[in-house]
This record gives sequence, C-alpha cells and structure tokens, in this order.
Amino acid sequence: MTTIDSLSDAAPNARAAAIGELPIPPYRGTSIPEIDYDAHPAYGLMLPKPTLAERLQSLKVFARTFAFVTIRRIVDYENMPLLTKEAGFTGLNAATAWRLISLYARIRTSRMIGSLTGARRPATPANPALLNKIKSDGIVCLNLTADELDQIRTATKPAFDKLDERRVHLPPEKRKFDDNVYWCTRSADPNAFATVDAVFKRYGVAEAASAYLGRPVGVKHVNAQINDQDLAFWRRVFPDTQLADPWGSYLHIDATYGMLKCAIYIHDIGPDGGPFCYIRGSQNAKVGRFEGMVRRTIDFAGFSSRKPEARKKFMALPAFLRKKADFGGDLPDDSPEVPRLREGHFAATSNYGNCILFDGNGIHRGGMVNNGERRCLFIILAEI
Repeated sequence: MTTIDSLSDAAPNARAAAIGELPIPPYRGTSIPEIDYDAHPAYGLMLPKPTLAERLQSLKVFARTFAFVTIRRIVDYENMPLLTKEAGFTGLNAATAWRLISLYARIRTSRMIGSLTGARRPATPANPALLNKIKSDGIVCLNLTADELDQIRTATKPAFDKLDERRVHLPPEKRKFDDNVYWCTRSADPNAFATVDAVFKRYGVAEAASAYLGRPVGVKHVNAQINDQDLAFWRRVFPDTQLADPWGSYLHIDATYGMLKCAIYIHDIGPDGGPFCYIRGSQNAKVGRFEGMVRRTIDFAGFSSRKPEARKKFMALPAFLRKKADFGGDLPDDSPEVPRLREGHFAATSNYGNCILFDGNGIHRGGMVNNGERRCLFIILAEI
C-alpha cells in the first residue's frame, strides 16, 4: 500500500497548539511550481506527439470551458446560493432558469445598493489574532471544547447517517468524490447550520473571514465527508505506468474564489488518518489572474485526470496552457520545488486542533487515509 510519509513531516510531539504555533517555516516559493511536461516520463516522454486535429479539439474544449469559468467568475458563482443542492430544485428548465436569473439580479442589485450606502462592508474582527494568522499562514488550528464538538456531532448525525446509507450500497472501487460527501442545506438541515453558526460566533470565525475576504461573510455550506483507506484517489497516480507515486500527490489549489474553508474533525485524526495538510504561507504565492483562470479551466475541463486519454488531451494544448490547479501528482520528486514544499508542509493532526480554518488558494491536500476512516465536516464561509 502506498503511504505518504509527509503526513508526519511536522513535529510529531503531541501538544495543543495555540493560534500561530506552526512547527514549520513558511513556504519559500513565490509561485505555484512549474512543471516541464515535455520532459515528464508520463507525459512528453511517453505519449505520441499530438496531431493537428487533436490540438484543435483540445483547444476547442479549453476555450469552451474557459468561457464557462469566466462566466462563473463574473457572476461571482461561489457567493451565490447553490440552488441545485436545495430541496425543490428539479433541474435546469425554463422555470428554474428564470428563478436563477431573478435571484441573481435581485442579489446583485441588493449588493450594489449596500455598497453604495455603506451597508455592505466587512466585519470588524472580534479576534484579531485569528485574522492576522490567516493572513500570514493561510491556516489556523483551533481547539473546540468537548461540549462544542458533541453539539456538532449531534447536529450533523443525520447527515452522516444518510451518507453511511448511501455508501453502504456502493463498493469502494465505484465510489466517486460526491458519493463520500453529503451537502447539508439550511432548508433540510437547519440544526447543523445553527450549531456551526453558534460555535463560530464564539470564536469570531465568521468576522475574521469577513475581514480577510473584504465582504460580509457567513456559513454558506456544511458538508459531511467520509474518507477511508479503500478510497484510492491519491494512489496509482499514473495507473498505466510503473511510475512510483510522487511525494506531492494530491497537492492542489482550489478551483473556487472568494471564500474561506474550515474542516472540523468529528474524531481524533493522526498522521495515518488523512489529516488536512497545508503548505504554510502558500496562499501568498503570486498567481496571476490569467494563470489562475487557466489552472481552474484545466480542472473543469477534465484535463487534470492522469488517465492516458486525459493526458493526451492535456499535452495537445500549447505549453503555456499546461497548468493545473491539481498539480501535485505531476511534480517529480527530483524537482527543485519539492524541498521547498516539504519544509513548509504542515499536517494538521488532532494534537494541533480539531477545527482547521484555511484559505483554499494556498497549496493543500487531505483525506489521504492510510488506516481506518476519516469523518469530518467541511464548512464554506462566503457571502450569503
């Protein structure tokens, strides 16, 4: 079984870390690592040269997806209600399209008026230390009390029960990412939201997120997630080759904008339990607007997959477009970027905290379980 030794790179001594205590230096890189795909053994050195027709087809898919990503960016999709997850959404038809358009127009108008009148302003952080550490490190570990964690377990038990019921009927090899996630909604799971809202209020989490993002912020999503040792998404990176899995497997930046995320561990998680991992300070790496759009387009287009057909389509693109948000699996271990990533790599095991607030624009990974299973909540903080 492949293991990721990096999950114990951070100091292993058990202790409760206060805000700001991370046992590793910040990322010394100034950008997302560049990868020479022409010289990569699973890409340029293995795959045949793409034909003109293949190049044109890949460019067509890229252009169409880039337009989709651009529209998402323009309409601020991540900060709009996700109606497809709410009860009563019957799919995209004339009625629901009108509902989406009307809602979008109403929200944009309301926000514009709020900006003009000064009503739509970021919150003043109740916990300045929390805000300052997110700015410097991109990640903060908090320790919720046992009572608070019990409240969260009770409030989200129905979500985990539904997730267990779904998963029991699916063999591990057939489970996709969404099969391991249950999206709570305020309409169907109000207690989950109310409990998380109350806990976050005590710690000033939403206010810190609002000040960090420069806009009003609240809890937008509460998602129950289960990962176990049978979920092999991060193993056998190149399944058609004999290449060893690289250290950087699953390191990525998120394909979303304008939000912070939070992971709450439902139980203790050690180095082999799939802890959330972060490259400290990597959220400050410079990623240009166009580069960020390209990386997200590649992921949305399906070109980030490392199956042979996806790699062929990816290599049919011009070299300047060969950039992924999910780049870690392509990063060779002998790359000069790897030592910088390793020294800034922090594994947020339970001895550092059970509530991990982070900026998804930084380089991170998680859910890579070597033994047992990991149950945690993922909370998205965005404008609502």
